[in-house]
Formats: sequence, C-alpha cells, structure tokens
Amino acid sequence: MGRVKPGKPRRRRHDDLPPGIRIRESRPGEGAAFTDLAALAMEGHGDFDDREAMSETVNAGGPFTSRFGAGRLLFLVAEHTPSGRIVGISSSIPPLSVLSGMERDGADPAVLGATAMAYVKVRALSVADDYRRQGIASALLAKALAVHRDHRAFFAYGQFTAGDASLARFYRRHGFTIHAPGEPVILPGSSRHRDVGASPLPGEQMFSRPI
Repeated sequence: MGRVKPGKPRRRRHDDLPPGIRIRESRPGEGAAFTDLAALAMEGHGDFDDREAMSETVNAGGPFTSRFGAGRLLFLVAEHTPSGRIVGISSSIPPLSVLSGMERDGADPAVLGATAMAYVKVRALSVADDYRRQGIASALLAKALAVHRDHRAFFAYGQFTAGDASLARFYRRHGFTIHAPGEPVILPGSSRHRDVGASPLPGEQMFSRPI
C-alpha cells in the first residue's frame, strides 16, 4: 500500500462523498431550491427562460418521461442530511431541441421515441459555493449517467461556456471528449434511428461520451 505524503490531500474518487451528504432524486416542493442552484449553472448561457417550468416540474414529483414517449427527465439533489439543505443539483434530459427539430421535419413517432431514449443531455450541474471541491458534482454526474444507462440511454452530451478551462478539465476527467468551440456533436444512431447532430449556442463548446 502506498503512503500519502504529509500535507497532501487524498484525491477523491468519483463516488466519494463528504460525511452527511447523500444523492437522491428531487421531491415535490423542492422546485425553488433546485432552480436557485440550477441558475448558477446557467450563468453565461443566456436567459434561464425555463426556470419556472423546471421548478413546476420538480414540484410536481416524478418520475418524468418526455412528451415523445420515452427518455427520462432526471432531477437529482445532493442533500446535507443533518440540516436538510440542498447543496447540489443535477438536471439531465432527453435531447429535446434535437427531437423538436426532427418532429418538425416529419420524423416517425417510433424514431422520435427511440431517439429520446438513446441520448441524455446534461442540462445543469451545480454545487453551492461552500460545498465545492468535495466530490459532490462528480457524484451527481456519476449517479445521473448510471440512472440513464439503466433506462437504455447510451450517449451523453452537454455544453458549457467556451474557454472555461475548469469545466473542460472536470468533464475530461469524467471521460468526456471536449469539442472545439462551435463544433457540433454527432449523436450516433442505431438500428432504430439514424445519426443526428446537436449544435452549441454561440460562445459555447460541447462535451460528449458513450455511457
């Protein structure tokens, strides 16, 4: 067994959590607390124009399935159990903008359903300032990907502000490919549906990986 040098902190594993922190699905009534933290992740990404809808969805309770008949909308929280405070959140969803474009182009409902099930977009991942650098974001991301994989998704992607080196390092550490600013991601197809593309907004870059 190797020795840890004095004064050098032990590197956390992706599934490590500080004492008193647990990851769970959101509960009805937690919409405001959830979206307060989600707003931190949305900074620099334009208006958080679906904040009210996200809050109402969380408040309604789950599980949630997209209107395309498949694909999980997943809202996870990191709770500090002694106080009941929500200190981190993860929102991950089917590729709704891609699906809407396919629907406008007349895609068959079966193809839309297969596409909704196959892919997951990391919509928001955020931790309160005083709980950062403790492995909570890593645990939220790992749990979200595991849940979507269990629901037959096989590819995940998302986007962040171009040039944010800390987020690029974070997602690269979790096995994601970091794409150049403005570069779209090709979501690989299967026997049930073709490849589709997802593009970042201006000033953003994307990350992606199989799950």
